[in-house]
Amino acid sequence: MPTPTRIRAAAAGLFFRYFWMFLVLGASAAQWSCIAWVLTVGSGISLTWPLHVVAIGALYLANRALTRPRTARRGGVYRLYTGSALIALFCSVFLLLTASVFLVADAVLGVLSAQALTASGQAMLGAGMDRAYHVIGSLGMAMIALAIGYGYAFGQRELRTTRIDLKMETLRGGRPLRITQISDIHVGQNLSLAQLRRFVARVNATVPDLICITGDIADSPNADYATFFPVLGELRARFGVCAILGNHDHYAGADNVIAELRRWTGFRILRDEAVTLDLDGTPLHVIGLDDRGRDWARGVVSDTRLAELLAAAPADATVLLLSHRPDIFRQAAGVVPLTLSGHTHGGQLAIPWFGRRRRNLAEFITSFDRGLYNAEGSYLYVNCGLGVTGLRIRLFTPREISVFELAPA
Repeated sequence: MPTPTRIRAAAAGLFFRYFWMFLVLGASAAQWSCIAWVLTVGSGISLTWPLHVVAIGALYLANRALTRPRTARRGGVYRLYTGSALIALFCSVFLLLTASVFLVADAVLGVLSAQALTASGQAMLGAGMDRAYHVIGSLGMAMIALAIGYGYAFGQRELRTTRIDLKMETLRGGRPLRITQISDIHVGQNLSLAQLRRFVARVNATVPDLICITGDIADSPNADYATFFPVLGELRARFGVCAILGNHDHYAGADNVIAELRRWTGFRILRDEAVTLDLDGTPLHVIGLDDRGRDWARGVVSDTRLAELLAAAPADATVLLLSHRPDIFRQAAGVVPLTLSGHTHGGQLAIPWFGRRRRNLAEFITSFDRGLYNAEGSYLYVNCGLGVTGLRIRLFTPREISVFELAPA
C-alpha cells in the first residue's frame, strides 16, 4: 500500500477509534465559544487565554461525566446536554466561518482605505466592521438556536409517505407490484409505543404487496422488545415482510434481536440470504445482506456474497436487493434493478438548497445520502428512516415511508 494511502487509513482509523472523545472535546470548545461570545459581546467582559483553556477543560470533564453510559441512560439531563451541545457546535462553526469572512473583508478594506481615508476614518471603518460582525454573529446564532428548537419540537413529528413509480425491464406480469419500504425504526428510548402504532397504521394503509425493512430495527440492548415488537408484528402485506439487520441491531446483539423478532413477528429475516417470491406469477428474488460496516460511518462498497446470491436467482426473476448501507450500490449498479437502503436518516438535519436539494450531514459519510439514484439502468433508494438516533430531532428531513409501484417497462 502506498505511504499516503497508509497514512490516510491510519488517520481514519484513529479518528473513528477516538471519535467520541473528539466529539465531546469539540462540543466543550463549542459550548465555551458560545459562552465567551455572550460574555465579551453582550457584557463587554475581557477574557484571557488561560481562562479559555481552563474553561474548555472543565467543560470537557463535565461533559464526559454526563455522557457516561450509566448517566446517559437517561432522562432530561442527558437530552438537555445533547440539545445544548448540538446548538453550540453549529453556532461555533457559524462563528468561525463568519470570522473568516470578516477577517478577509477587513484585510481587503484595510488595503483599499489606507490611501483614501484618514486615520480617524480608518478607525471608524474598523469600528463599523466590528459592530457588523457582532450583529451578524448574534443574529446567526439566534437563528440556529431557533431552527434546532423547531427540529426538536416540530420537525421530528413529521411523517412523509414518498411514492415512486419505476419501470423495470425484467418485470413480467399484468399489474404493478407495490413494495413499501421502512428503515431505521430504532426501537428504544427515542421511540414511543404511540409513535410505533402510528407508523404501522400508515404503512398498512399503503396496502402493499410486500413490506421491506432495511435495518436498524432495534436501537440498543435496552430496548423493550416484548412491548414494541408485537406492535411491529402488526405490519401486513399480501406477501409478508422481509427484513435485514443494520449496525444498531448488531450493537444490540444480532442473535437476540433475531430471536425476539421471530418470537413476536412473522417476518422473513435475511442475513446474507435470498428468497424467491411468487407474486401472482411474477418471480421476485429478494436478497438481504447483513451489515458489515467498519464503523458507524464507513460501509463497504462491494461484497462477495452479493455475487453468490445473484447467481442463485432464477433466470426470469426480478432482483431486489436490501442493504442497510447504500454504498453497495457501486457494486450493484448495472446488475441489480432495484436496491433499497437506509442507515443515513437523510442526515436528520438538513438545510434547503438549490434545485430542491437538501444539504445534510449524511453527505460527510456517503455519496448516497437520501432519495433516488439511477446508474447504469439500476435504481437505489435511500430511505430517511422512521426513527432517530442520539437526538430526537429532524430538520427538513421528515420520517419516511417509501412506496414503490414497479411496473413492466
